[in-house]
Amino acid sequence: MKISKKLILPVLFLFLGVFFSNAHPYYVSICQVNFNQQSHSLEISVKIFVDDLTAGLAAEGHNKLYIGEVQEDAHADEYIYAYFKKSIRFKVNDNDFEPEFIGKEMEKDVVWSYLEIGNVTGLSTIEVNCNLLTDVFSDQKNIIQVNKNGTIKNLLLSKRDTNGRLKFD
Repeated sequence: MKISKKLILPVLFLFLGVFFSNAHPYYVSICQVNFNQQSHSLEISVKIFVDDLTAGLAAEGHNKLYIGEVQEDAHADEYIYAYFKKSIRFKVNDNDFEPEFIGKEMEKDVVWSYLEIGNVTGLSTIEVNCNLLTDVFSDQKNIIQVNKNGTIKNLLLSKRDTNGRLKFD
């Protein structure tokens, strides 16, 4: 599903406001994809509530990870990466790519996870299949924002519509 720039900004501000409140009645993730022409890579940042991610990982059988806490499980990054590989898939210029996990960092009650896809010499199309947390929360929304040289295009994916494709000139 393509979303116009005029629509995405108010929706994005609504969801960002939700990210900074203590209780969040909406289930949303934001995945930002930046095409880096100099390094021939896609730099991917995924922002998600830590309790939502913990629920997703618990559904995969990984309990008591304590993400972002002193007693965090030593394998938490491995479990997060495996979950992302299963839940977010990328096809660039009609070729499948598997991102590499770079790391994560905490920001209050959200976790930023960083991924990278190398060897991307150009970006004319990107297809994203994202079912992140849709098995855990039926009303989960996943916003995908792709930036190529200042041109930003967006997808809004959900349990009913997990796949989207963007075309760049």
